[in-house]
Amino acid sequence: MLLDLDGTLVLSEGVHRRCWQHFFDHWGVTVDEREYRRGYMGRRPADVIREVAGPWAGSDAQAAVRVMTGVALGLVAEVGIVPGAVDLVRLFGDLGVRTAVVTSAGRDWAERVLADTLGIRELVDVVVSAGDVALGKPSPEGYLTACAALGVRPVDCLAFEDSSSGVRALVGAGVRNIVGVATTAPPGELTARGARWTVPDLHPGRVAAVVSGN
Repeated sequence: MLLDLDGTLVLSEGVHRRCWQHFFDHWGVTVDEREYRRGYMGRRPADVIREVAGPWAGSDAQAAVRVMTGVALGLVAEVGIVPGAVDLVRLFGDLGVRTAVVTSAGRDWAERVLADTLGIRELVDVVVSAGDVALGKPSPEGYLTACAALGVRPVDCLAFEDSSSGVRALVGAGVRNIVGVATTAPPGELTARGARWTVPDLHPGRVAAVVSGN
């Protein structure tokens, strides 16, 4: 099983939006919600800073990421859990299914959220974070790395993502069985990008009903 983290297992978009706002305020720019969703959400901050035009062009992207990570870690207590997320991971663990989490966030954030917020770190076999790949989502590199570490073919995996860039990454990796979790993007947007099914949350019964019905 392949899982995104932010927006898929945890409700953390508000925290990440505040981190980005800290960055925007530093550079004195305004980014509206539509532009934010299109160019920033679900992507590695370092990729965005290097690729999106702005007054930060040529600045030290990694230094900015370190500052944003510090802001995020200070707000981790505000992160909620997607309903059913913990139960779903535990169910798959009981069934002997190996699990990988592939996130655009850094290692410190991923480990903290998996261990402290969700309490499921021991059930996750592989974590691929922002620093483990050369290119972040929508590049398929993270998911291909996870599949290689799990020793499975992408086509044989069930995957869960909440963002357009994440779904695009899965499709690019060759994953077909994609469940779009409609916490940060509408169902239609996720299916348009390649999600086979969509769910509003991760309650195991809901997920099973949707997946088994197709």
